[in-house]
Amino acid sequence: MDMHSLGLALVIFFMVLGFIGAFLPLLPGPLLVWLAALSYVVATDFRVIGYGAFSAMTVIAAVSSTAEVWMPLLGAKVLGGSGKGLLYGIAGSIIGFAFFHILGAMVGYAVGILYGEYRRQGNWRKAIKASFGGLAGWGVSTAVQAAGSLLIMGIFFWRVFGWG
Repeated sequence: MDMHSLGLALVIFFMVLGFIGAFLPLLPGPLLVWLAALSYVVATDFRVIGYGAFSAMTVIAAVSSTAEVWMPLLGAKVLGGSGKGLLYGIAGSIIGFAFFHILGAMVGYAVGILYGEYRRQGNWRKAIKASFGGLAGWGVSTAVQAAGSLLIMGIFFWRVFGWG
């Protein structure tokens, strides 16, 4: 196997890992896919993937990589949540993931927001509503991250292998 093939195999490995990361907390999915593409682009001096295609990949990576921050906040805000409640949600997600993996992260996130919002507002109904909003936002952000990862990978494969 020559160095180019080995390098390409590593890039594809990290892209697949990044796509999986779109579904896992604490693993930067779209950003990892973009970094893998960046390494290939730099190694080939933009000969295979041009500036336009790489610029599109960069915009997609920026939007989808940050969705994990702004989508849950938007979801919780729409249903009456606060930034502080989201911080509790993030802490709950990390604790839940440490003990129970993906399902624990989701439950921990919802329970964290519930706890934070109940502490802030003293109203269970409003806290539950904000918790569901945050959880819905997290679900949508996961979909945005997965779609962004796939789009970046699609552009990459289209340019590298001439697909499409």
